[in-house]
Amino acid sequence: MLEVTMPHINTSDLIREIKEYQSRNVELLKKSHHFVFDCPLDFQNSDETNYIWMGLNPGNDTDDWLKTNGRNDEETRDRDFQEIFGRSRGSKRRKTQIKNFSGSSIFRKTTHTELFFWCSKKLTDDFQKRYGTSFSTSPHLEFCITLNKELINRVQPKAVFFESLDKIKDVGHVFNLSKLKTHQVGSRRIDEYLIDEKPRLLNFDHLSAGPPASFKRKKVGECLRQIIE
Repeated sequence: MLEVTMPHINTSDLIREIKEYQSRNVELLKKSHHFVFDCPLDFQNSDETNYIWMGLNPGNDTDDWLKTNGRNDEETRDRDFQEIFGRSRGSKRRKTQIKNFSGSSIFRKTTHTELFFWCSKKLTDDFQKRYGTSFSTSPHLEFCITLNKELINRVQPKAVFFESLDKIKDVGHVFNLSKLKTHQVGSRRIDEYLIDEKPRLLNFDHLSAGPPASFKRKKVGECLRQIIE
């Protein structure tokens, strides 16, 4: 039986919208080295996209300015500056962490986006200092939500992955989430939601969390694969 390959996802128009948006809102260009939107986890093998890994926003970008000689850049399907200038040790560690957790097959078919596309060290003080508002009241959040919904619409993912059980409220505020069930893995769990009554969102402990979450991480990853297979 021939394996059916999903058509290549094209989001160049959406990426262009982000560039135009940040050009109109210069604080984003001045305060964030790059934006993250629809960037395949396995950048060299990104023909098939079945899953979306969504974070809250990119983290600390202090060292990234040095890589690009002070120029803004992006992590997208069209261009990943990490691939061009050399992936940092932290980025390599993060990729390995996700691959070990999700498995090679899912990792290869997953694209990465952020709820808020631009960087900050934390979502509290540093975010406020950079952008002048709290995360939840940012005037730029609505723009990001609109484009992420369009990304979901184009990918039609089998699942959206979101780390951090206690941060799910930040996603719930902007997406219409309805809880389906909880998958218990010993003392840990995966919560399963519908987004706007369509694709599934799977919510679990952040992969950087230590004990007791880390003790069950392998089992949680196995459970995740069983849910979506």
